[in-house]
Amino acid sequence: MNRLLLLLIFISISLGDQVDELEELILNQPELTIYPKKLYKNDGLWMSTSTDAPFTGRVEIYSKEENKNKILECTIVRGLKHGVFIQYFNQSEESSGIIGLYMDDKKEGGWITTEPLEDWIKTPLPEFSIPRKVTYISYRDGKRDGSVRISDRLIGQYYNGQKTGKWLFFNDLSNKSLWTVKHRYDKDNLIESECREHINGSVFTIDCSEYQLKYPGSKDILRQLDPNIKDQLEQEELNRFILQDINGLDVEIIVDDFLKHINHYHTRKISIHKERGYSFNVNDSLRRLLIKNLKD
Repeated sequence: MNRLLLLLIFISISLGDQVDELEELILNQPELTIYPKKLYKNDGLWMSTSTDAPFTGRVEIYSKEENKNKILECTIVRGLKHGVFIQYFNQSEESSGIIGLYMDDKKEGGWITTEPLEDWIKTPLPEFSIPRKVTYISYRDGKRDGSVRISDRLIGQYYNGQKTGKWLFFNDLSNKSLWTVKHRYDKDNLIESECREHINGSVFTIDCSEYQLKYPGSKDILRQLDPNIKDQLEQEELNRFILQDINGLDVEIIVDDFLKHINHYHTRKISIHKERGYSFNVNDSLRRLLIKNLKD
C-alpha cells in the first residue's frame, strides 16, 4: 500500500531532544540483539545486572538476522551516554540513520538524521537507491543552538533552544533554490512572515494565510521539528482520513485543510485536484465525504 501524508511534507523527525535513542530502540524492537545483554535503565542511568552499578563500556545492537547488520553503537560512561553515537540507516528494520556526539548524556555539536523521503515501505530497491531526507541540528549543552537544515526544504537558526532570526522554507520542488516562505523569530516568537510563489519563472508575493491554503508545508515542518507543539499535532491526528486517488492509491489527508482548499480553489462543481503526483476528482460526492468526516 502506497500511503502519503498529503498535507505533511515530511514524516515526523525521530531526533527528539529528550529521547534516549538507545532505550527507544530496545523497547520498540525487543527482538534485536544487544551486547552486553544485561543492561537496564534506572533513574536515567544505564545499569548492569552483573554489578548492579552504573555501566561503563561499549554498547552494540544488531539485527535479528544472524547478527548480520549493526543497528546501533555507542559508549556509556558511568551510566551516561558519552562519545560518538551512531544508529545506522536500515530499511528492513525501519531504523533511521543518526550520528552525533553525547557529552555526559547531553547532545553536543552537529547531529545528523537520515530518513526515507516518504514513509518506510517494503521495496526491492537496493538500500542505497532509496530516496532520503537529511536533517542537521546543532546542539550546545543538550539544547538546540546553531543552524538547522532539512535537506533542501528548510534553513534556520536556534539560540539556547529557541528559534531565532530568519528561517527560510523551500516548498516548491521545481525551484529548490528559491525560498517560498520566510519567517523571522525572536526568542521562539514569530514576529514576521513573508510568502511568495513561483509561476512560469517569475516570483510573486502572496498573502501567507492564502499561501497556507494553497501550498501547505511550512507549518507542518515546524510541527515535526518542534516538540513544544506536539499536542497540536496529536489533535490533528484525530481528523485524518484515507482517500483513494484517481489511480487507486491510498493517500492520507487532514480533512479540514483539504476541504478548505477545495472550497477555496475548486468552486466549479466538477474539477480535478493535483498535488505531488496524485490526482483527485473533486465533485459533490467528495465534498459530502469530507463534510461527513469533519470533527464536531
